[in-house]
Amino acid sequence: MNTDFRIGLISDDPYHLGLLNGYCQAHRYKILKLATDMESINTLIPQQPNIIFVAVSLTQDQAKKTEVELIRDLSINHKIPVCYLRDINNAANIDKQAACWVDAILDAPLDVNQLDTYLCNKFKHHHRFIQEKRTHARRIANDRRLLMIERQNKTSCNNRSTKHSPQNADADCFTVELFQIDQRSKSVLFNGKLLNLTRKEFELFELLAQDVDRVLMTDEIIKHLWPENNRATKSDLYQYMHLLRKKIENDPNNPQWILTVKGFGYKLNAAAPSNINQLGI
Repeated sequence: MNTDFRIGLISDDPYHLGLLNGYCQAHRYKILKLATDMESINTLIPQQPNIIFVAVSLTQDQAKKTEVELIRDLSINHKIPVCYLRDINNAANIDKQAACWVDAILDAPLDVNQLDTYLCNKFKHHHRFIQEKRTHARRIANDRRLLMIERQNKTSCNNRSTKHSPQNADADCFTVELFQIDQRSKSVLFNGKLLNLTRKEFELFELLAQDVDRVLMTDEIIKHLWPENNRATKSDLYQYMHLLRKKIENDPNNPQWILTVKGFGYKLNAAAPSNINQLGI
């Protein structure tokens, strides 16, 4: 885990914890989860978080006045940016004084795209440094994987394409539209270009590619990705789906390949526009 970047969370909402847990796990950040009482908030100072997300009322509530003043002290005196997560049930739970020292206010309900956009803009230099390290490591790994793929392709990997489902899906290598999936080297190529997928991202894409155009239920995907983890949640899946789309889609906010079927789950779209022949990778 990349403990160089630490995110503090002051909230009793399990949704916020699940979302940030999944985000931090995917990006190898450390999350510092705290209760909303004064004693817990005090423990943040020696841990020196890079940013604090707060999901408690910042109004002039006498019962919470001390906690609010302590959070304000973290922001002003300790130079730790505070991001306020607005309550979906109460749009006016932050007063004008608090709005002066809060770095940003994110509207409810919080989602991964909103969170990722804010953090990337706020910590551009840190994200760029981490990305350069990861890119270097991936480049080395990709060179090895490409060499393995080239050797394997010389002997047994024949291209097969389909509009609705991969032919011979039990084979080690199959193609779906412009994607070539190699189950031996755990790799995916798009138009011959290797995608930088993590193990979980590959497992997710492979599952979708094996049954093109079928809507896979959210719970079905979670059980496939985390068969022995009863604590895996939809927030974990949303995070990996977001990361996979960033590597596959030209516009992750307007996906053409991996579609969300609202209320049900996801599917790989074999009818994606034919002019999508380059990815934003």
